Amino acid sequence: MKLLALAAALLLPSDPEPRALPRVLFFTHSAGFMHDVVRRPEGGGLAPAEALFTAAAKGRFEVTCSQDCADISAANLARFDAVLFMTTSTREKDLPVPGNGNQELVDWVQRGGAFAGVHCATDTNYNFAPYVQMIGGTFDGHPWHEEVVARIEDTRYPWTAGLPAGWTLTDEIYQFADFRRHPTRVLFSLDHASCDIALGNRADKDYAMAWTRDWGEGRVFYTGLGHREEVWRDAAFQQFLLGGIEWAMRGPDLPALAPKEAKVLFDGKSLAAWQTRGGAQPAGWKLVDGAMEVVAGTGDLVTKEALGSGLYHVEFMTPSMPEASGQGRGNSGVYLASRYEVQVLDSYGLEPGMGDCGSIYGKRITSVNACRKPERWQSYDIEFTAPKFDASGKKTANARVRVWHNGIEIHPEFEVDGPTAAGEGDERALAPLLLQDHGNPVRYRNVWFVPSAGV
Repeated sequence: MKLLALAAALLLPSDPEPRALPRVLFFTHSAGFMHDVVRRPEGGGLAPAEALFTAAAKGRFEVTCSQDCADISAANLARFDAVLFMTTSTREKDLPVPGNGNQELVDWVQRGGAFAGVHCATDTNYNFAPYVQMIGGTFDGHPWHEEVVARIEDTRYPWTAGLPAGWTLTDEIYQFADFRRHPTRVLFSLDHASCDIALGNRADKDYAMAWTRDWGEGRVFYTGLGHREEVWRDAAFQQFLLGGIEWAMRGPDLPALAPKEAKVLFDGKSLAAWQTRGGAQPAGWKLVDGAMEVVAGTGDLVTKEALGSGLYHVEFMTPSMPEASGQGRGNSGVYLASRYEVQVLDSYGLEPGMGDCGSIYGKRITSVNACRKPERWQSYDIEFTAPKFDASGKKTANARVRVWHNGIEIHPEFEVDGPTAAGEGDERALAPLLLQDHGNPVRYRNVWFVPSAGV
């Protein structure tokens, strides 16, 4: 009878009733320092942050609060639409999650889960690199615990547009190690004029306070705020937090903002910066909904300007071609210096090979299949170091690439010993960026470049 019941359960949907509200797991385990806002009363009940968040989310989310590390498992995460962490561990030991739960969390997000972190979520799992990379940084001290001003950098979302342009608040302000802009997308940062910025230790003086990240199919939202109970009571913070979690679940996937020092190569409005490979013809691709789309047979596109070492950001969308297979399924390519291809292909759900999406074509297989389904925007962030030559023209150093695909680092710095297939043959320090016409209607948007001095 038990076997029959189990078989029947496996045949039934795990959640047959439509869910009125998205389910959020608010996880507040403290394996290191315990913040007062997540300290539960001795007689039982919710901690202040748990109670305040649950009340603020009423009518928007169904919230489950937990401090039980056993809840971080693939089986339990499947019950939720989003997970919110306000956790700590120590530098020596990560969260005491049973089994392979920490990896299961990261994998769940990569497959489309929504992850949000508050304040000390970055004071967690220092020794588990996938978590550190997913959340985007690690706690490196709190030089400021005072009234400061947050400088809003991205107002394209309703939940950031409603914040004051100079948001004045009092909280414990973190600085971060293991943090970098691109592929991280900063929402607001510390206004230097509002505090003694010399107390911080970052050489670049970049003190981000909230950001978003892609993580494969999933999305990540983080804010460093939330140390003080009055912050959790603040209506602006509550709406910002709820909006960030909602975005992590539903999007939209907006283009990454180009930094002020970037050369914008395609802004969605004009192909003026591009020409057909060889330079004989103007760009033959078409503009569609703020993107440029490959028109089969019109040829590869190259930038009119020769570019060199730096950060390249390219967003692309593969078409749905269910009848096609292999290299005929949403094929294109991003050629750094017109010579070194990072493959574009619909490789969703596949075991990656040398010719699949994200691979350095014919040279190195992507370490992770970070693809999204076709007809959804994806991104490459590529740090490129051009080859070097001596006065006689002899190559003295190979080109090197470091690649992030949808926020996941798929190639730590990799030395490319020469051009990939279909790339130009003679290597150069400066050459155009090339986008390939492989006969499929792949789309590109939001293409920009930051020279090395500005990275």
